[in-house]
Amino acid sequence: MLKKQRKILIFIIFLMITCFVALIWLSCDQIKLQKKQRQHVDYTYKNFAANNKSVTDGVIILAYHRILKDSVTTSVAQKVSQNPQLHEYNVNESKFVKQMAWLKNNSSVWSMATFLNKVQDNDIKGKHVVITFDDIDTTLPRNVAPVMSDKKIPYTMFVITGKVGQNMDGEQMASWQQLKQLAKNPLVDVGLHTHKLHYQENNQPILSTNHISKQRMIADYKKSYQTLQQKMQVKPTVFAYPYGSKNKNLTHYMAGHGMQGIFLLEPGIITNDLANIKKGIPRFIVTNSNFNALQLWLEN
Repeated sequence: MLKKQRKILIFIIFLMITCFVALIWLSCDQIKLQKKQRQHVDYTYKNFAANNKSVTDGVIILAYHRILKDSVTTSVAQKVSQNPQLHEYNVNESKFVKQMAWLKNNSSVWSMATFLNKVQDNDIKGKHVVITFDDIDTTLPRNVAPVMSDKKIPYTMFVITGKVGQNMDGEQMASWQQLKQLAKNPLVDVGLHTHKLHYQENNQPILSTNHISKQRMIADYKKSYQTLQQKMQVKPTVFAYPYGSKNKNLTHYMAGHGMQGIFLLEPGIITNDLANIKKGIPRFIVTNSNFNALQLWLEN
């Protein structure tokens, strides 16, 4: 081997080792941030049914993000990675199908319109469920829509209008064409999930920090509202906070400018006579392992 070729080979090997070390470092750093975030969020909902057995009239809102196909790739990724996109924010397709089958056969699933009307009239009797999806990546048209259409289950999708058709955190967002096709189903409602404020700084949702002004938040909300109207010819009436983190100023503005329901990601049951509940509606993040805890409350 010529001297020049040896130098090139050594350089390539050095570059590969450097990149490998950098990837390990970044991965470890990301896992630390994710663990820090999960320390104050309990997605198991352990003892939820027992703690709420006296509540016989109420609604729980289920929040899904993505539904991945059951595959070797997904299985391996979930075992080797602590990325919340594969755990807290994903439900495998086989489990999702079983969850929807159980709800269809054993529970009352309300549309968003029914839910808002019932809350407005303080007319919640019995136990009910509302199903929502955040972000709306391509797993929704591929893996969710066929199941929901087949079982005739209503649901609401919260769209990040500034990310439609783009790649976000390694996930491909659904296109406008796909969203329009989904919205043709009368069982599907469409809501807002901000325009371009779906991100974090120092592991904190940007909307829960003081890093952006009230004016910028309102401008983003207006842009999101207008974009959804223009692209899909719908008038949204519901909004879901990214990462579930509420902002007092933005909530006050939205409640007076079109939003009939503003959703969080905090567990809780919606019952009659809860003051201002439409300004901070709780939702349960559904994972691969916590549906049974919610099921226990619904069936008892």
